[in-house]
Amino acid sequence: MKASISYIEQKFQEFNHLCFEGKLPPIPIRLSNARNALGSFRCKRTRDLLGRVHYSDPCLSISTRYDIDETLLEDTLLHEMIHYYIMINGLKDSSAHGPVFRSMMDEINTRYGRHITISHRRTASEVASDRLRKPHVLCVARLSSGAMALVVCARSRVFDIYDELPRRYLIKESHWYWSKDPYFNRFPNSITAKLYRVEAAELAEHLKGAIELECDGRTMRPKR
Repeated sequence: MKASISYIEQKFQEFNHLCFEGKLPPIPIRLSNARNALGSFRCKRTRDLLGRVHYSDPCLSISTRYDIDETLLEDTLLHEMIHYYIMINGLKDSSAHGPVFRSMMDEINTRYGRHITISHRRTASEVASDRLRKPHVLCVARLSSGAMALVVCARSRVFDIYDELPRRYLIKESHWYWSKDPYFNRFPNSITAKLYRVEAAELAEHLKGAIELECDGRTMRPKR
């Protein structure tokens, strides 16, 4: 499922009373398109003249980019609520997920049969559910072994990667493309020339709507 504001607000109230003794004040809740985090908790951190740290403007965000299991969505919310509880109560921890956080996480998991974790590795089905159409610049290469591989480039590093690829890999041929196919969301926006192996037939299917580009190392434009 994908989160809604009303659903998260309802679950926040429910878990607040069940797991946090109702001690968490209402908090702004936002939905995001975050790729690398299912949820996040943010607040402003300032230090006064005496060196004391003060926190303000807390906000909780849940990503709607992936279609995930309801239990995972609830556990993600609980994870962020632990961060909020630690901030509200001025508890000191050694790191974002230090002993205090882990102790609270383990207690909630044990007492309520939850499966809150420090981090979440996306499953294949979650990756496939990412249907956001956004532009990608990518290089598709046929290696000397015959294998196909690609790199999706961070916009600021396209020409660096263009120069680095032939120095780093034995490449028979390479082609550059612009595409908004969601298939390419599953690959990281690389800042270095790191190629990822792909199946030729699968790749060809997702390049059907792509625009082939030509590059001279300084400029890139649609191929004539």
